[in-house]
Amino acid sequence: MVEAFTEDEVRGWVSVPAESAPTEVELRLGAMTVSTTTATPDGAMSAARRGKHGSQTPSLPSPKGDRRNSRRQIRTFTFAISQLWEYAPKGTPLRVVADYQVLPIHGHGMFLRAPRSGGKTPEDLQKQFDEGRLLGRTGLVQVSKQLDEAWQSAVSSLYESTRQVLADEFGYDLFITYGTLLGAVREGGFLAHDNDYDASFVSSARTGPEAADEMVRIAKVLISQGYRVGAMGGGLHVVDPARPHDRIDIFHVYFDADGVLQHPFGYAGSQQVTTAQWQGTREIEFVGRPALVPVCAEDLLATFYGDDWRLPKTGFKWSVEKRGNDRTGVMTPPRITEVYWADYYAHNGHADASSFARFVDERLGSTSGTVIDVGCGDGRDSIYFATRGRTVVGLDRAGVAIEHARTKAADAHLDRARFVVCDLADGEALAEALRAEHERPVVFYSRFVLHAIDAPTQRALQDAIDARARSGDLFAVEFRTDKDEARVKTHPHHYRRYQNASEFLADLRERGWVVDYDVESAGLAPWGDEDPVLCRAVARRP
Repeated sequence: MVEAFTEDEVRGWVSVPAESAPTEVELRLGAMTVSTTTATPDGAMSAARRGKHGSQTPSLPSPKGDRRNSRRQIRTFTFAISQLWEYAPKGTPLRVVADYQVLPIHGHGMFLRAPRSGGKTPEDLQKQFDEGRLLGRTGLVQVSKQLDEAWQSAVSSLYESTRQVLADEFGYDLFITYGTLLGAVREGGFLAHDNDYDASFVSSARTGPEAADEMVRIAKVLISQGYRVGAMGGGLHVVDPARPHDRIDIFHVYFDADGVLQHPFGYAGSQQVTTAQWQGTREIEFVGRPALVPVCAEDLLATFYGDDWRLPKTGFKWSVEKRGNDRTGVMTPPRITEVYWADYYAHNGHADASSFARFVDERLGSTSGTVIDVGCGDGRDSIYFATRGRTVVGLDRAGVAIEHARTKAADAHLDRARFVVCDLADGEALAEALRAEHERPVVFYSRFVLHAIDAPTQRALQDAIDARARSGDLFAVEFRTDKDEARVKTHPHHYRRYQNASEFLADLRERGWVVDYDVESAGLAPWGDEDPVLCRAVARRP
């Protein structure tokens, strides 16, 4: 039965004797076969699996009245089809065929008709296929990676250069892994339907958190050498800015105290690789370029994809097939955010002060004093305050940003501006940074910081400011509110915690501050296509 037939995927199962040959499944648009895959037993769709650290992938719910309780072997399959609908005129039948037998589609019968016209025809799709394109792993019609020589060259070069960085800076062998390793071993090249280049290294860490922390350090080294780097739960996306559309993914693995290789990204097989099996890496020629592969590559592929990894599964989808992962080693939101800001400040800069800095400066007038810029970034606003004759201390956890701020201050000959690397989540470091005697009044200035830190860090920050504030000091703050959450974001891929403006202001008053000014509105800091809803407030210590 086909259990699900949605805009993005087709998902189902067949029931056959266990000794049967591999089951080939076809997806047809009208009379045309648009994709084939292999139905395989014991996937994550078939039963719940529990990993070493408690991670569990539950079996997908099956429709009421299905016959999945067959005594024969259950083999499951998936297809990704998001772009297929463009080539399906309204009413065109779509079928799934396994071993020449049409499978029933739950809720539709033996076929499903396209509900609306996609604007193109099956003949248009056939022309794409004739030109070397196919329906890829993500459901998009793409050039076969086995034919895309420009892409092969770009990602191979990126792999080679990052491999050198990890060898020089950390002493690690960066080897190909996941789908790239599968293509190298099974196909002798890239998988035709794949869409990325996967590489990995074995960390010297012995615990997940240590391995994840090391990934942050590796990300910062790559950023310092000019790469664009983004973090995900299981690893890093790495791009050469000269070719922003071609990337490699770098994954971290490590041997735990029991000698079992742990995978923060995940695995879909049932066996695990141990230190006894691991024999290091060896170099091969891969699509005409040098690449490292594990000596025990076949054992690792069985871990990733199951014992039937040699069978083609073009619709393989990690979100469906993953059995588990080492959750202790994932890149947590704070780590992802740290990498995001390191990358952001290495490749972005603002020459002008923010509208909020100008607003605060105007309210201060000729009053001198000290501005403590909490979360100063690359010193955009700190430099402005210093040019206005104010003493400035800028605090930020991103070392890259602080270095940029110091350079800006030195270039402008601003000896009134000082910058300190300080993690706001480190209570002792924060207290130390605020403890110094400053020219009063002190303005505790925070722009676009509160929505970028978690609630405990915000409480610790406000507690530290409360402890150091004296009569006449100010707290000037601007942050995204919960009314901004659904609005368009220019940079959508980093942590944000939207909070209620009224609740924040009430808490501020309970802490003994007098709110002299507050507004919640869009139009305060538009940038590009984005116009966020912000809370802007200035409070005074009585």
